[in-house]
Amino acid sequence: MSEGTSRRRFLVIAGSGTATAVAGCTGGSDSSDDTGSDDGGGSGEGTGDSGTTNTDDGTGDGPEPQTVEGGTLQTALVGKVESLDPIIKGSGGVDQWGESLMGYENGVLPPTPALAEDVEVINAGERYRFTLKEGVTFHDGSELTASDVVYCWERVAQSENSQNADDLVGSTFTIEHEGNTGEELSNYVPGSLGVSASEEYVFEVDMQTPYFGALFQIASESTFVVYPENTVGDIERDDVETEGEYAYQEAFGTENGGPKAAGTGPFEIDTWSKGDRLVMTRFDEYHGETATVDAVEETILADPDAAYQRAVNGNLNIFQVPSNKFDVDSQQNLNPIGEGRLVGEYELEDGRVVNHAQVDQLGTDVMIFNTQRVPEGVRKAFAAMLNQHDIARNIYPNQKPAYTMTPPQIYPNVGELEDSPTAQEAHVTEGVTSQTPAGENGYPWGYDEADLQRARRIAEEAGVTGNSYTLTITSEPEWQTLAGRIQQKAESIGIQVNIETADYGTLISQGIFEGKLDMYSLGDTAEVPSPDNLLRFYPPQVARRQATKWGPTDVDNPDPDVRSDWESDLQQEIAQIWAENYQGNTQETEQASRDRARAYLAVEEGTWSSVQILPTAHRVTRTFWSQDLDYTPPGVMGDKTHNTTAFTESQS
Repeated sequence: MSEGTSRRRFLVIAGSGTATAVAGCTGGSDSSDDTGSDDGGGSGEGTGDSGTTNTDDGTGDGPEPQTVEGGTLQTALVGKVESLDPIIKGSGGVDQWGESLMGYENGVLPPTPALAEDVEVINAGERYRFTLKEGVTFHDGSELTASDVVYCWERVAQSENSQNADDLVGSTFTIEHEGNTGEELSNYVPGSLGVSASEEYVFEVDMQTPYFGALFQIASESTFVVYPENTVGDIERDDVETEGEYAYQEAFGTENGGPKAAGTGPFEIDTWSKGDRLVMTRFDEYHGETATVDAVEETILADPDAAYQRAVNGNLNIFQVPSNKFDVDSQQNLNPIGEGRLVGEYELEDGRVVNHAQVDQLGTDVMIFNTQRVPEGVRKAFAAMLNQHDIARNIYPNQKPAYTMTPPQIYPNVGELEDSPTAQEAHVTEGVTSQTPAGENGYPWGYDEADLQRARRIAEEAGVTGNSYTLTITSEPEWQTLAGRIQQKAESIGIQVNIETADYGTLISQGIFEGKLDMYSLGDTAEVPSPDNLLRFYPPQVARRQATKWGPTDVDNPDPDVRSDWESDLQQEIAQIWAENYQGNTQETEQASRDRARAYLAVEEGTWSSVQILPTAHRVTRTFWSQDLDYTPPGVMGDKTHNTTAFTESQS
C-alpha cells in the first residue's frame, strides 16, 4: 500500500452483539484509535461510553417470548414531512428505506460498514477508499455500484433542493472541491466534488483537509443515503446523463403515483399521504437480515400530545411520552444494558404497563438569537433572568440543565480531570481550564440562579426596555411552557416577547438560512460524537454567515490577523484561538485533539459572553414500546432500523 494506507476493518463480533473496530496499520500512518470510544479523560471527542451491549432488556426474568412472522409496526412521526429526499432536513422514514456507506449497529458506537464492505484510510485521512458490497439490490431491482454513490453525494453539494451542502463542502467534513463555499455554499462549482468511482464497486473520497470524524459523519447523516444514479435530474455533470428518471415530486413527493425513490434498506416505500401516514413494506431481497414484520407504518402527527394520545388508545407499538405527560414515579425497574442505556417498565396513566428505555442524548436544547436583530443587552438580560436548573427541574423532568452547547459526555477536557462530565462542571462552575477572560469565573450569568434585578439593570443600561421581539418555537410542550415563562419574565424587566409557533422546517429555513427570525428554539444533536459538530457554527469568523450573525462585518475576510472590524477584543481573541487550534488541525492525532479541545472551550466561552445562543437543557431520549414487541432500544446515536423488531406470541 504505497500511498501510506491504514486499513481499518470494522467488524461486528458474532454472537456478542458488540460492535468494535479492529485496526491493523501498515505503511506510514498513525495508529490512533478510530472507534470514537473514550474514557472521558481526553479532549471530549468520543462519548466516554463503556460497557458491553447486553441484549437482555431488563424487564423480567421469565422465558424469552417467541417471535411471530408478520404484522404491521405502528409508529409516529411528529411534525411536517414535506419530502422524502434525504438531502432535505427532516425527511421521513429514511432509517427504514435508506442506507449509507457506514452506519451504527442499532445506534451503538462505533460506526460499522453498511453498504461498504471495507474501508481504507489513506495518507492519514487525506483519502478514503470504500469497497462496496457486491450484489446489493435497490428496491427498483437495479444493483448498487460506486457511480450511484458519486451521483448522490454530488446532489448533496450541488442540488438547489439540498439543505445539507455544508455536510460536504462548507464545514468540518469538507471534501476537495472548487468554489469559495466558505463564503457562500452556492459558490460550489458543479461537478468538482472530489469523489470518484475508480472501479465498479470502489468509491473514493479526497478530503480538502483530513477530518478525524469522517466515518462518524458518513454513518450519522441521512444526507449520505444512496439511491440509484439519475433518480432525478437536478444537477449538472459533464458527459453524464442527468435528465433524471423521474420528476422531482414524482421521486420524492406524491405526484404521478410517487414517491418512486428506491433505497437499499430492509423496507421499501409503499405509500405516502402527506400530513397523514407513510407506509413501508418489507423488502425480501434485502442484503442484510430480512425483516420479520410485514410493514412499518409511520403516522404523521402535528404535535407530541396527539402522538401520545394515539399510544394511550393502543394505536402505536413504539412511541414517546411528552415531558408534560411524563411521570418520573411511573418508571419501574430501570437497569443498565450497556452503551448508556437504561431499560425497564413504565405505567401509563390508564394503568397499562409498557416497556421503557432512556439514553442521554449527545445534544442540547437551545434558544438561538439573530444578533443583528436582537441587541446584546436583550440577550444578556435574558441570560440573567433564566435559571437552567429550574428549567430542567420543572420543564424537562429528570434531565440535565445546560449551560454549554456541548453535553457532558463529550465535553472537552484539557486538564487532568477525571472525565468529561467532571470537566464540564468544573469549567461551568469555577472556570477551570478557561481559555479566555470570559470564562475565568465560569458561566457568568448565574449558576442555578435567576437574577431579575440584574436582568432589569442590564436592559435599562442598554436602553432596550420597551422593545418588542418575537420568539418562534416548535409545538413541543417543553418549548411551549418555557416560552410562556420567558415571556412573563421578560415583561417584568420591560421587554415584550411575542410567541409564534412554527414547524421544524420553517425554523431551519427562516431562522438559519434566511435570517428572518429574531430568536427561536432548536434542539441540536451531534451526528459526530465530538464538540465541533455542535460548535462549528459559533466561532465569530464563521457565525457571521450562520444563524446567529455574531462576528465581524467583513464576512469575506476570514483572517483574524488582518482586520479591524471585530466587535470586541474578546471576539478577536476567540477567532484567533479557533484559527490556531482548530482550522487546518482536524487530523487524527493526540496533539491535534488536545489543541481542538482548547478551541472548543474558547467558543463555549464566546457564547457565554455574547449570548448568541442560550442553552436550556441536555436532553434524554425516552422510548416506550408495547409488551407484545421484541425490541432492543438503540444506543446514543439513535436511528433504529426495524428489521430486527418483531411481534411476540400473546402471553397469558
